[in-house]
Amino acid sequence: MKLIFAIVQNDDSKRLIRDLTNRHISVTRISSTGGFLHGGNSTLMIGVEKDKLQETLDVIKEKSSTRKEYMVIPTSLPGYVDNAPTPVQVTLGGATVFVVDVDEHYRF
Repeated sequence: MKLIFAIVQNDDSKRLIRDLTNRHISVTRISSTGGFLHGGNSTLMIGVEKDKLQETLDVIKEKSSTRKEYMVIPTSLPGYVDNAPTPVQVTLGGATVFVVDVDEHYRF
């Protein structure tokens, strides 16, 4: 069995969770916050058998699209000083995924 931790942007999480559950892949969502832009993220914990791993990764890749947006970087960031902040183009979305081997698994 594998445990997948997928960190995705909140905008992508609903669509991704819906697609995973439609494929009978269980998922647990944990709210999290990004470090740089302080944006809302979802950390998804997904336990799958090895034969469903690639299907699950394909769904995550498909539903976690990257996109470019303009944002004003918050001036509350340490070391960032600007009297007239200007919008900066940033890449949002995508997914950071960790796959971990599970030695034992129990359901009570």
